[in-house]
Amino acid sequence: MIKYSWLVLSLFVLSFQVEAQNKVMSLEDAVLKGRTVLAPERLSQLQWIPKSNTLAYVAKRQGKEVMVTLAIPSLNRDTILEIHELSNAFLNLLPKATALTRFPFLTWTSLSTFRFYYTNAHYEFNLSNKKVSLLAKASKDGENLDFDAVSNKLAYTLYNNLYVNVNGQSSPEMGADAQGQAVNKGDLITDDAQSQTSYGKSVHRNEFGITKGTFFSPKGNRIAYYKLSESMVDEYPLMKINSTDTNGSALLKPTATEILKYPMAGNKSHQVRLYIYDFNKKRKLEVMTTGDPEQYLTNVSWSPDEEYLYIAILNRNQNEMQLQQFDGTTGQFIRTLFTEKHNKYVEPQKAMYFLNDDGSKFIWFSQKDGFTHLYLYNARGNEIKPLTTGKITVKDIIGNDPKGLLLFYHAVSEDGMSKYIYKLDLKTGINTIINKLEGQHMGLVSDDGQFIIDQLSSVNIPRRYLIMDNKGKEIGTLFNAINPIREYQTCDIKLGQINSTDNTVKLNYRMILPTAFDSTKKYPVLVYVYGGPHAQMINNSWLGNADLWLYYMAQKGHIVFTLDNRGSMNRGIDFENATFRNLGKYEMEDQLAGVNFLKKFKYVDATRMGVYGWSFGGFMSTSLMTKTPDVFKVGVAGGPVIDWRLYEIMYTERYMDMPQDNAAGYKEADLTNYAKNLKGRLMLIHGTNDNVVLWQHTLTYLKKCVDEGVLVDYFVYPGHEHNVLGPDRLHLMKKITQYFKDFL
Repeated sequence: MIKYSWLVLSLFVLSFQVEAQNKVMSLEDAVLKGRTVLAPERLSQLQWIPKSNTLAYVAKRQGKEVMVTLAIPSLNRDTILEIHELSNAFLNLLPKATALTRFPFLTWTSLSTFRFYYTNAHYEFNLSNKKVSLLAKASKDGENLDFDAVSNKLAYTLYNNLYVNVNGQSSPEMGADAQGQAVNKGDLITDDAQSQTSYGKSVHRNEFGITKGTFFSPKGNRIAYYKLSESMVDEYPLMKINSTDTNGSALLKPTATEILKYPMAGNKSHQVRLYIYDFNKKRKLEVMTTGDPEQYLTNVSWSPDEEYLYIAILNRNQNEMQLQQFDGTTGQFIRTLFTEKHNKYVEPQKAMYFLNDDGSKFIWFSQKDGFTHLYLYNARGNEIKPLTTGKITVKDIIGNDPKGLLLFYHAVSEDGMSKYIYKLDLKTGINTIINKLEGQHMGLVSDDGQFIIDQLSSVNIPRRYLIMDNKGKEIGTLFNAINPIREYQTCDIKLGQINSTDNTVKLNYRMILPTAFDSTKKYPVLVYVYGGPHAQMINNSWLGNADLWLYYMAQKGHIVFTLDNRGSMNRGIDFENATFRNLGKYEMEDQLAGVNFLKKFKYVDATRMGVYGWSFGGFMSTSLMTKTPDVFKVGVAGGPVIDWRLYEIMYTERYMDMPQDNAAGYKEADLTNYAKNLKGRLMLIHGTNDNVVLWQHTLTYLKKCVDEGVLVDYFVYPGHEHNVLGPDRLHLMKKITQYFKDFL
């Protein structure tokens, strides 16, 4: 049941409550099952089959997987394939392979064919003759695989060089690389990679929307790829403790180290270039970008006719972006289509979007009016018109119709709580929400743009799949997940807003109340915090987007509170960049506004408040424990940034500028300066092989605590990177849970 109430600060509060059950959730349940059996059930591999109004998804029958199709709008279901049929066909091609017991990740290509990925190769299965054929295969040690579905080419990296398999079979021409490893020379695109130079890999530490290092042209005749040079970047050693062995003797060897190239704020950055390889002409050429070698080359895209390559080029200061056009056959610069500037920062995240292969105009994502919107440009870079307006944040484009008359996209509401599916009529300019029910909507659009699968979640809807037409009419319910924690004791979840201390913005919060909550009693509070850019902890989704461990802690008698402060995403650029050059300042003010809000309730024990966060949240937890030492009794900070001078260039300089240009801001945010203030219990946690927030951060903080005579608790996870995953995750959460149990 959803309850609505208006609070004194004009808050809208959602409270979710279902009939209480008696089962007590264990920590193992919360940690090990929170993303599996205790997460809302979903339809596996749900997708539209191209050029049809037929859906396909994987279901289970008598414990075994089957492929099911559903025709729209008739809603006729049919089981078309059982897993043993695909497995048998696969074993006919590869007799020594392991039998398939689950459907591998697959993509439908027609009503009778789909392709799938398995052990570094892509295959096609034909439903008509029940045969599997090889499309393309990478070396068994190949990494960064990128498959082009048009030409069936497979790009991959091996020992820092780039390869492209062009025929699905291994070339007979074999050789050895610099490390003496056998490689397929017939597929080799680059041959001069070194330990500090690589090709075809993701660059700029995956900022600016970059997720890969290769970009096939639309017809697969060319490929653009990054060259990354890191010789000028400082090195950081990562200890590999598991490398020691006895070699049959009683003597151990010293541990080995892995050298990480880590560009710290204000220091030298790596350098990136772009190249093009033409498969028909069998030649490669450099894209002739100019300017600062430490600039960022982002959002790479091709024109539909493959004649032009486009790059969003961002200066190192990140306050000016130029969208530039290059000749796809020569690599020569043609023109700058347009420039975007901002006095704080510009952050391009999405490549150009060409509608139905029409190269005469394109759609561009921009925050230039304060929110992320879509703009239509002609091929020469002249803006034709904005396609979306208002205080919404457009997240992505999810489809269009074949005639280019309709465009479908996701956008987040002004308050950041709901995400909707929109339809844009490109002729009239009218934008329409497909389903106005509040919550988180994710859409799958059919090829003809006539039908949408609306996957919906809200604080009281675990997951629901609705079949809609493009006018917003509901045709039927495809699937409705039941409450996965229905057997456990329940906790009320409240979503609402409070005013910031200066009354300039409203801040979203989530409060989880203990089981059998009694307002006449006093409860300890656990504040879970992140607080940084590119993240949002709270929205109108199942459990208010809370991790099941937070729900578990509420069942154990804590009020669990989270607030999205200024700096977090989906509230517009002014909300996000308010923290510019002063990371931690406004974030802390907003978190303390949340604390003051909590203190107004008689059932809150203000003497027993704890705070926990990881990464940026670890920075926030440590800040709150030491900059306001009388507020929180206990804190846990995982993988925390301690000194922003030790963090990476791309992220840090966007939000803080260079240390040379913002000495005061960096000093204010340096948490070693406040270690002496610590009064409560603080535990720092770090993975020894953290390649995001280096181990150096907490080691530096520990040294400062020793110098100041401050007692602090510390725990490391040997061999783990930025987060503790796998079997050790349970140990981590036991450690954190016990810490709050002992000291809060």
